[in-house]
Amino acid sequence: MTAVVAARFRSDRPPGNPFATRFTRPGTVPPLDRRGRPLDVAALAARLRTLAAAAIVGPHGQGKTTLLVAIAAAWAADGLPVSLVRVRGCADVLPALATIARAAADALVCIDGWESLGLGRWPLRQAARLLGRTLVVTSHGPAGLPVLHVCDTSRELLHAIVGHLPDHGGRIDAADVTAAFERHGGDLRESLCDLYDRYERIAAPRGG
Repeated sequence: MTAVVAARFRSDRPPGNPFATRFTRPGTVPPLDRRGRPLDVAALAARLRTLAAAAIVGPHGQGKTTLLVAIAAAWAADGLPVSLVRVRGCADVLPALATIARAAADALVCIDGWESLGLGRWPLRQAARLLGRTLVVTSHGPAGLPVLHVCDTSRELLHAIVGHLPDHGGRIDAADVTAAFERHGGDLRESLCDLYDRYERIAAPRGG
């Protein structure tokens, strides 16, 4: 189990490939809706305070972790304790349970990859409820939790994300972005990796 750490970057004189993970990982690009408009993270965080637990749902590579990190940051900015962890399988149930147990009484516990825990989700949900922790997770489906937000994707969204990245010097055009989106069936993460590779091919010096 690895902690998910939000990161910031300066866009003045960005070095290297603008599609590198240091520019695209959760916490660097603001959460956007499917039309590329900023999501109201404050409103989602406020709604979460009325719930004991909730899920951010959507297929792989749709921006769930980006939104989770933003909500965690919003809670932390209000001076509230936050624990944010990524889980990868049933082996992470006990460490996740320990995280819930150690968290402060009014903490927000964020679990990224909820669906990977299988039946282990039940004791975590029960522990959070009994200990009074607020639980928010990312998942491919609701998994019995109220849905806080459904992450959806579109070509417009990918174009908007690219617009938030450092300048690519004209090496990538709109047709490249659309083609990457289509090739990967709307998976934003894979589309950005595709654009990374295309940028590298175009930017590479040609041999003589």
